[in-house]
Amino acid sequence: MESPPEGGASPRADFIGALVWMVLGGGIAAGAWRMDRLEHLHINRYEVPGLVPGLLGAALLLLGVLLALRALGRGALRPVKGAGAEAPTDTAGRARMAGVLGAMLLYPLVLVGHGLPFWLATSAFVSAFIFFFDRPRQSALGRSTARQALLALACGVLTGALVTFVFQELFYVRLP
Repeated sequence: MESPPEGGASPRADFIGALVWMVLGGGIAAGAWRMDRLEHLHINRYEVPGLVPGLLGAALLLLGVLLALRALGRGALRPVKGAGAEAPTDTAGRARMAGVLGAMLLYPLVLVGHGLPFWLATSAFVSAFIFFFDRPRQSALGRSTARQALLALACGVLTGALVTFVFQELFYVRLP
């Protein structure tokens, strides 16, 4: 297995990630392009549905291409020494990733739109996410559990309030 550079991913991992970003970005851009332009409503071309998602999809696609080119330049497709050897497993990393994915599914499927107002669900999610997933770093900095909880709560409440304000007052989007 390739050894990653100090503090980074291996070129092969970057290349695989680049392919995923390119497919995701291309899919988003293609889906946005196929959206109805609403010409019959005389919509301004800068306000058509799909414009922002299309631009974001194109940006993901472009960044994926750049990542793939960098990975290729670093030797992503070179044969791996000891290719028959079994790769070491990182069970702690996989458990952490499963926790992150579970939390990401918990937010839209359970918290938002099921009895909790959006601002409260968002505040609770961000607070809990920061508290649980940033604990090792915070502990390494010598911060007490109470201080960690207070920092996470402050970030969560500010995020919930700011996101709610921006969407409801600036974008006029009615939130659940």
